Amino acid sequence: MQGFVRKVWLFCLTLLLCSTLHMPNGAQAAGFSQAQLKLMSTFVSNFTELGFMNFDTKKEGTDDVLHLGSDPSNPDLIRFGIMHNYVNNYKSRIKPCPTKGCKHGSLVIDGKYVVESVKKYFDINLKNASVEQSDPPYHFDGKLYHFEGADGEAVYYAEVKQATQEGGVIRMSGDIYNAEDKNDRPSTFVATAKPYKWNGKNTWAILSLQTTQR
Repeated sequence: MQGFVRKVWLFCLTLLLCSTLHMPNGAQAAGFSQAQLKLMSTFVSNFTELGFMNFDTKKEGTDDVLHLGSDPSNPDLIRFGIMHNYVNNYKSRIKPCPTKGCKHGSLVIDGKYVVESVKKYFDINLKNASVEQSDPPYHFDGKLYHFEGADGEAVYYAEVKQATQEGGVIRMSGDIYNAEDKNDRPSTFVATAKPYKWNGKNTWAILSLQTTQR
């Protein structure tokens, strides 16, 4: 009888050890694997690399927090859609201005790509429009956005360290770090997003992002 009890105890101990070894940093205990946390880091970095550090798609904005979502021609959403493609899809979507003189900028992007990017990352149906009060300005001619590129500023990425889900909202938190020096981590962040399907694939649509200086 004692031998049987000892075998059962050893079997339970083995199961416990196996389950512990497969839960790095407690990520899977919360329902997310390390691979999913890396995907979340890439997702949030799509915003931080463009300087979108504090925004909310539902609440009214303040001097420090952008409000995105109620206006289908929101200038900041348009700026996101253009600059996201400038940074990530330059060769395939950014073209030289076809107009002689190019008074509105030397580069163009089709407005459909701007709408697509905003829908992909925000699940918001953008309406294309010119954004003149911007640096640089973005002129929409009915099909193309005309603008000048802007490079040279420091780029910051996000590293998601923890993620939890309550109902239909996922809360991600972690560090903001310098793309050129991963040890340079000036801020922490909390992002919220909703599960979302894009082109048949499971992803997220951002709801808010808040960063806090250390």
